[in-house]
Amino acid sequence: MLDAIYCSEDGLPSTALITTPFRKLAGMTSSNLGLADFQCVVADHPIWTRDDAWLDAQAEKLADAVRKIFGL
Repeated sequence: MLDAIYCSEDGLPSTALITTPFRKLAGMTSSNLGLADFQCVVADHPIWTRDDAWLDAQAEKLADAVRKIFGL
């Protein structure tokens, strides 16, 4: 999260991949650093119990979210 924020501050388009339990922490972290609107890509939690089909679908969903954040 911090690396993504610092890269973003340096002009490098960045986001962080987090899981749902970390949304609040990510929001507080970015707000504390003055980037309240910093966007993260959020994966459903947990991921380690999921099958390959779920992981494939999740990867597509996350890729779409990244493209949206970066305007692609």
